[in-house]
Amino acid sequence: MLRILLVNAPAREVRDEPIIVPPLGLACLAAVAREAGHDVSIIDAFAESLNWKAFAERVAQSRYDVIGFTGMTPVFDTTKRAISICRPHADVTVLGGPHATAMRKSVLDDNPDLDYAIYGEGEETFLEFLSAVERGEVDSIIPGVITRDGTGSARQLRRNLDDLPFPARDLLPNRNYRYPLSGSARITTIITSRGCPYDCVFCDKNVFGSQWRARSADNVLAEIDEVVSKYDIQSIIFYDDLFTLKKERLREICEGLIERKYDISWKAEGRVDLVDEEMLVLMKRAGCDTLAYGVESANQAGLDYLGKRTTPDMAREAFRKTRAAGIRTTAYFILGIPVETYDDALNSVRFAIDIKADYAQFSVLSPLPGTRLYQEAKEKGWYHEIAAHNISDKDLLRPVLLSDNWDEEKLISIVREAHRKFYLRPSYMIRSLLRVRSLGVLRKMIALGFDMVKYAFGFKR
Repeated sequence: MLRILLVNAPAREVRDEPIIVPPLGLACLAAVAREAGHDVSIIDAFAESLNWKAFAERVAQSRYDVIGFTGMTPVFDTTKRAISICRPHADVTVLGGPHATAMRKSVLDDNPDLDYAIYGEGEETFLEFLSAVERGEVDSIIPGVITRDGTGSARQLRRNLDDLPFPARDLLPNRNYRYPLSGSARITTIITSRGCPYDCVFCDKNVFGSQWRARSADNVLAEIDEVVSKYDIQSIIFYDDLFTLKKERLREICEGLIERKYDISWKAEGRVDLVDEEMLVLMKRAGCDTLAYGVESANQAGLDYLGKRTTPDMAREAFRKTRAAGIRTTAYFILGIPVETYDDALNSVRFAIDIKADYAQFSVLSPLPGTRLYQEAKEKGWYHEIAAHNISDKDLLRPVLLSDNWDEEKLISIVREAHRKFYLRPSYMIRSLLRVRSLGVLRKMIALGFDMVKYAFGFKR
């Protein structure tokens, strides 16, 4: 048996974060490791609002056989700092997650305090890795494991997701998680499928792949039963890349929720070409409160460049149908697309208003490692890193494309202008305030409003 600590690193600086969600990847690894007989704990330093001194003191209280980390590229500087702090307190350090997968060729060279890394889907690789640690025989023969002597072959993606135990939420600070659209409700996240069959140029699918693999409706409902009964969850955010792909499975999940009569709400991700009135009405009856769609652009040339395989008219119809069903909508938009001009991007902002999206997220197109867009950006000399953030971005500098139509000044300007035009309309602000049903939510709304004003007009964040 090994003594294992899994770490979600602290924020760069402690502040009142509007979005804090469970690190499901760590909780899933904890569940399979514990099932195999290991002693596992998790420190979610971000959720616990630990500063770096408090985090170091917590880690120093014990000695571990293995300390594992996860990390996403935009905030990997915090993961790297956490690894250095933990290094003296572990026999073995290991990194997994999106950054390790995307940067597998250089991740150990870039991080001298790391012993190993794991790429791709993690559960089976992590268990085999732990067995090798116990034997003192970790090497690059293990599929999915990166050592300083070489990299193991790619592991086959797991086909039957129902075999996996539910995430070890009992190891997490569940009362600390929150999501703005859920108000004061106690929230969690659930992943019911992996992979996406679509081929957008900006999407990194190195971890879960292009093959859509889904848990059965019964298995999903069993996890919902657990989070409601054991953790008193009132709001669920389904973190699937594409929750609405298979209508029959979606129908079974919705009907199961209706039968259970839970007083819960939920949010999910959909595609504008994969919804119909009948399904939306059923989803609303089952508690669906918000659907998010990757609209991305109001311009067909932009959509075609991104590989979306949708049209603006599809988006318009999807938002009309969703609104008619009584479900709130979130629209994701991408700005700075190389084949679009500044005026084209403003057209997307106007489109967000025209389709009556309840919420909109405007982000600058980012060529992240592991994507086709990244390869193109490097080949054409477009890749640069600048401070073109939206209000929720965590990057220190954001990877962008400085192409013929976009320079640094335009990119920084368009993302702020988009937020000004969408969120600071008097009609939108009044409508948002009328939705408020509690004093606590009102306080949060006012705080978010002040943050938006400061951000949109370029004041220091």
